[in-house]
Amino acid sequence: MKVAVLGPTSIAAVAASAGLNPDDYVDLARQAGAQLAARGYELVVVPDRGVAVYASQAYREAHGPRLTGLFPSGGNGVLDSSAIELDAHRYLCDLAIDGLTWHDQHPRICQLADVMLVIGLSCGTMGELVWTKWMRTPAVVLRPLVSGIPPEVMAEANIHFVQNLAGFFALAPTLC
Repeated sequence: MKVAVLGPTSIAAVAASAGLNPDDYVDLARQAGAQLAARGYELVVVPDRGVAVYASQAYREAHGPRLTGLFPSGGNGVLDSSAIELDAHRYLCDLAIDGLTWHDQHPRICQLADVMLVIGLSCGTMGELVWTKWMRTPAVVLRPLVSGIPPEVMAEANIHFVQNLAGFFALAPTLC
């Protein structure tokens, strides 16, 4: 199974806005990476910063079988500085997918994954969640790290909530 791990890149800012502990995002991302590797699942990420990088590092440390990284660039001048962060984490990936803009990566990560694991929300994560409507990729959200998802989005996307990683690993295989 291919699992995309999604979550905020700016963990401190997102955690502060939601009144949550930033260490919880880091801990859960690292646990997710290690547990995905231990189960032999493939990992799909955009490894620029935050949740995706913590999950990727733990996945590598646990000798996960295959890590696919998306390396978008361009398409949005504000995010061009993220290319530097991405290149710094290229070594984590078995397969690096280049030639995408930041706008293209939302549907592409949905195409590559069998299921999405959401460890906190951000604007980018919401964009990827919204694309699950058209790509029909199920998403599993760790409830303790989100304040909520608009009911209008829930009505059209295949989104499920769980309380912890054990819930994700119990539910995910039934969704694929």
